[in-house]
Amino acid sequence: MSEVETHEEETTESEFGSGIVVCLAKFSEHLSNHMYERVSRAIWWSEASEEKREAQRKEANIYPHGDAAQRIRDAESALRVGETPEQAISESIMMWMNGASDHMYGVDRDVAPPALVALADLTLAVGHGFTEIVWTKETVEKIRQLWQDACLEVDALLGVKADWGQW
Repeated sequence: MSEVETHEEETTESEFGSGIVVCLAKFSEHLSNHMYERVSRAIWWSEASEEKREAQRKEANIYPHGDAAQRIRDAESALRVGETPEQAISESIMMWMNGASDHMYGVDRDVAPPALVALADLTLAVGHGFTEIVWTKETVEKIRQLWQDACLEVDALLGVKADWGQW
């Protein structure tokens, strides 16, 4: 068994975590939470054909507490936020990242791998940048890709040859 090097530096307690793995782990909790579900369902609904939407409505009428009904509720809730579907999706992405990116303030940028620094920069801009940028499905895809890359780069920093796997 090898010894793990510890740093005896004085640390201050943070509200949202600090370091590398802690920040990445806490951020990861937001990748499948209710806010993410609202974002992904709003995107799906806005891209769905009228036939697919109608099929979901029919299923929701038969099973008012089922998956289709929940998808519709989440999508409609998210899409009420903006004047257009694009603005509503952008606002929903911003609200999702507002909570998720709090964990990126404490990333140790002196040690963090490049993908984690890029993830922190992007998510903080989305969640706390208060810009006029319209965030899109592509933004969500970029966040998820940077997250995956950051996970693999952390493994590489630890000397682990990692494989993301299929499932």
